[in-house]
Amino acid sequence: MTLNKLAFSLLGALALAAPAFAGTAPSAKCSKCVAPVVAPEELLGFTLAVGYDSKYVFRGVDFGDNWLSTSLDYTTGIADGIRLDLGVDYGHVSDAGFLGTGDVSFDRLQASAEVVADLGGAELGLGYRYYSNLGEAGSFLDDTNEISLSLASKVSIFNVGVAANYDVDGEGWYFEAAVNTEIALTESISLVPGASIGYGVDYTYQLNGANAAGFGVDGFTAVGLNLALPIKLSKTATLAPYIAYNLPIDALDDLGEDDNLFGGVSLSVKF
Repeated sequence: MTLNKLAFSLLGALALAAPAFAGTAPSAKCSKCVAPVVAPEELLGFTLAVGYDSKYVFRGVDFGDNWLSTSLDYTTGIADGIRLDLGVDYGHVSDAGFLGTGDVSFDRLQASAEVVADLGGAELGLGYRYYSNLGEAGSFLDDTNEISLSLASKVSIFNVGVAANYDVDGEGWYFEAAVNTEIALTESISLVPGASIGYGVDYTYQLNGANAAGFGVDGFTAVGLNLALPIKLSKTATLAPYIAYNLPIDALDDLGEDDNLFGGVSLSVKF
């Protein structure tokens, strides 16, 4: 999950339905910014999306340029006011930028499952996420299991959400908070500005042996600003270009992470 995964996925359940909480990530996951209105009985509950990001920013860290990704998500009700969200996401970058590993490939496979309860004025989610890091740069990272707890609600015109993510293998925490809102420009086009911030506690970013070596990020990590323009192409298809800015602060700033401006686009189809 990339920077907008929080802003668009965590908040999407209440707000408007990309990389980004979860993040993590912005990912072109802003395909979830606006969900085309279709009668539930007409759909099977699946969403297929493909996306391009000029950078893959994961929890404030630039992992490389030209990120191509695809995802398949499934949502189904399992009880009154409770639903199950399942997802698998695969991405590839040909020139990884972290750890000085330029011009090498990096692939990441994510699989997730989350139970979400409608509390009336908010939604509470308990989830599991698995990361498999592949490619040449992926050899510097451990495969990781993660457990998350999230809360999303709407305050006035704003969609707000918070999430706590525990890396079981790295034994560290990553906390996220995000806010966004939808501004309807036409019946089919919306403007979605948003912002997010992260905080780590002994968070290793899945680096090999980091936990054993005593390395972990402690403190605020980055502020993310994003602006998406979801366009409903049909009842089931949404095209969502976006632009974003990642500003490392506190812990990541101390580690020398650079700020950057980037963007992308995604196409999602519900069926």
